[in-house]
Amino acid sequence: MSTRRIISISLLISLPLVIGLIFPTRNQLLHTRKIPSLRILDRNNELLREYLSREDATSRYCRLEQISPWLVKATLVNEDKRFFYHRGVDPIGIIRAIIQNIKARKIVAGGSTITQQLARALLRSPKRNIFYKLIETFLAINIELKLTKEEILELYFNYAPYGNQTYGVEAASHLYFRKPARDLSPAEAAYLSVLPKAPSYFDPYRYPQRIKNEYLKNLRRMYTTGIIDSLTYADALSQPIDLVPEEYNFSAPHFCEYIRTELIQKGYPDPAVVKTTLDLHIQQTIEQILKNNIKRLTDANVTNAAAMVIDNRTMEILAYVGSVDFFNPLICGEVDGVRALRQPGSAVKPFTYAIALENGATAATLIPDLPTYETTAGGDYTPRNYDEKYHGMVRLRTALACSYNIPAVRVCGEFGAARLLERLKKLGFKNLKKSPLYYGVGLTLGNGEVTLLELTRAYSVFSRNGVYLKTRALLSIDGQRYKPEAEPERVFSPEIAYIISDILSDNSARSPAFGEYSSLNFPFFCAAKTGTSKDFRDNWCVGFTDKYLVGVWVGNFDGSPMHHVSGITGAGPIFRDIILTLHRKEPPRRIPKPKNIVFKEICAVSGRLAAEYCKNRMSEIFIKGTEPTDSCRIHNEGVIADSAVGYLEVSKEEDREFTISFPDDGDIFKIDPVLRKEYQSLRFRVRTSHKLKEVTWFVDNEKVGSAASPYSITWRLVPGEHKITASAVTEKNLKLHSPAVTILVLE
Repeated sequence: MSTRRIISISLLISLPLVIGLIFPTRNQLLHTRKIPSLRILDRNNELLREYLSREDATSRYCRLEQISPWLVKATLVNEDKRFFYHRGVDPIGIIRAIIQNIKARKIVAGGSTITQQLARALLRSPKRNIFYKLIETFLAINIELKLTKEEILELYFNYAPYGNQTYGVEAASHLYFRKPARDLSPAEAAYLSVLPKAPSYFDPYRYPQRIKNEYLKNLRRMYTTGIIDSLTYADALSQPIDLVPEEYNFSAPHFCEYIRTELIQKGYPDPAVVKTTLDLHIQQTIEQILKNNIKRLTDANVTNAAAMVIDNRTMEILAYVGSVDFFNPLICGEVDGVRALRQPGSAVKPFTYAIALENGATAATLIPDLPTYETTAGGDYTPRNYDEKYHGMVRLRTALACSYNIPAVRVCGEFGAARLLERLKKLGFKNLKKSPLYYGVGLTLGNGEVTLLELTRAYSVFSRNGVYLKTRALLSIDGQRYKPEAEPERVFSPEIAYIISDILSDNSARSPAFGEYSSLNFPFFCAAKTGTSKDFRDNWCVGFTDKYLVGVWVGNFDGSPMHHVSGITGAGPIFRDIILTLHRKEPPRRIPKPKNIVFKEICAVSGRLAAEYCKNRMSEIFIKGTEPTDSCRIHNEGVIADSAVGYLEVSKEEDREFTISFPDDGDIFKIDPVLRKEYQSLRFRVRTSHKLKEVTWFVDNEKVGSAASPYSITWRLVPGEHKITASAVTEKNLKLHSPAVTILVLE
């Protein structure tokens, strides 16, 4: 037997096998694995985003009877008028397409039938040449031989591309109209039927006029072929096509990407429906707050911001805003600012001082804020404060509240960078991967890169009585309740967490550095800390109430510096707006005091128990057993201590002024439309060296109140121009009258 004969017989024998490999059987066609798309929902079952399946298959498979008859008819008249008469290939359609292409001198029509389009979708080949066209044709004929026309239509409507990474008419109907395919009107059906022809070319969001022109043509075809009557045609023409805006189809885009990553890491590659902890209402509110504030900072070269809100009790993520505008490439909007690595600046300092409290320090401990030199792996350097000043001996409370750098470096130097780094890693800062020697004591000033997610989550240790718990983003997967793996872990004692929280909420302690009426001055309990990285490339504000943890980052994703925008002026106002919005209906409560916390009256200069001649006194909190036992020794009769340079004698001829120290003459205040009215007030203060019995305050010559030491009263803001005066009586019965101060209050 010749070789040619053997080859011919072998080919004949193997032909059925080759055909079976190339062309699927009826059973394979009807039971193609349909991996659903991933639908991500918020906690209230609002759709955030729908992702295509890994196999680009239909996202929501539906039966033919679940599809609007209008869509079936519109698609047939637009794509394949003779569908029920051909056997997979339409010679008339091919000839017509050839003629159209010759006239246009370019390819304007392909002549493919619906069956051929289905074959192309099943082959999933991006190539367009004669070889693949032949395979597509043979597969179409094979499909026609094995399936009924209705089965072919059902498969087509579930595999056809409808643009914007959406396959299948059910998913497309939800994407563009937020309704199931069975409820499509004649106008909506005509509109959708245009897309499979050229999904990118007719993209409704990018080329609305193109698809409108084609849709009107298709609607006209439906009328001229008798699919719809004149009344229906007129109604369809008058019906507006109300597309769901593109941004609403991509709600919380950075969060959805975060969820996809979480699902893969946790071993859920192909879920269909995932319910998350996000609250879409809060999310959209925070997004708007960020956009409004970034407009305010445009002239300071600020283009972006990120923020997140976490439920303090459950650690569930309620809002996750990765950038101001996900769709704006000019500001690198797709970069996720919640997970981007940036330097946190002073926002790390509370963890340094918490370790100091563990080692015997108290909120009253005096720390030198004087010139110092530190040795690091990169050489010696001199830390400086933000205001370029030295403040002498300062209490720990003041050092942390005012965010002085030098005291923080000194404190960190006492126990070392290794201990701080170890504690930060315990608090979830996984991106601090370098050695303690690499960071040095500069770690307390934020020279290591962290994410907003890590930083905000770590602050939970102060808001949750010293207990650290990882954030939670998933509630259920495919209807099954998701149980978080993380267990609570105690990192600091409740007493230390309480003291740090108290300092971070102390506006009086913060005032020397930031002013009394900074963006962090709240009318209720709110602990907060800002941070600014070197050269103003990043600024932060992280804090909490009893209900919420909030973190904010402001900066530029291209790394360009802002124009002297610090945490208190950049991220701080955004943080304030978020906190006030979250507590608009109900103000927060103070965090409960642990049982081992005690209060003592101390001298604000020495940090010791207040003695007879200590004029500057304050109530300080201590962990029981650490409170001072000895009284202040630096104040004697006629002598006061200067915290920076020693002792100064009180001048017998000291100026006996009596003036209003706040507000200043000419100050302008504005009533906040968000903040509750009862919280919008000014606290009047006087400056005097006299010993007074009391001070009486007047607004527009009407008495509004009297007060003994420290002589301050609170006055609620009233729109208009106001004149403020004060009068007093000294212990020697000398009457004093202050110069008038005029202020303006705007609505």
